Amino acid sequence: MKSALAASLVAEGTSLSGDFSFVKEFLVAGTVNGSVSCGGDKNGVVKILDGGILVGEINSPSIEIFGKVEASITSTQNVIIGPNAHFTGIVQYRKLSVCAGAVINGALIPMVDLDKNNTQAGQIDESD
Repeated sequence: MKSALAASLVAEGTSLSGDFSFVKEFLVAGTVNGSVSCGGDKNGVVKILDGGILVGEINSPSIEIFGKVEASITSTQNVIIGPNAHFTGIVQYRKLSVCAGAVINGALIPMVDLDKNNTQAGQIDESD
């Protein structure tokens, strides 16, 4: 029998601190202080729900922000910043959607630019 993967939820009124790893879905309606990372599922998603707060770091294929986030985040697929979201920090992303009303204070860095910079930095001059 195949087991279903359930979402991990930090419920409203709950406050957690530490480093968290998840497989499929990590939902924050409460408060998280620390790092949150996807344990390898290419469809993994972190969702900061309206009223949720995350301070720290997020590393996940997909990230959806509808609450308050103060973090450095890296997404290998897409980031959605919702209409009531407040984001402070650095976003590294492949695809980015920002809804009207979102408040962003920080840097938005497309991974295409990072890939180009890493390739240029990693080139070896063989002309000698």
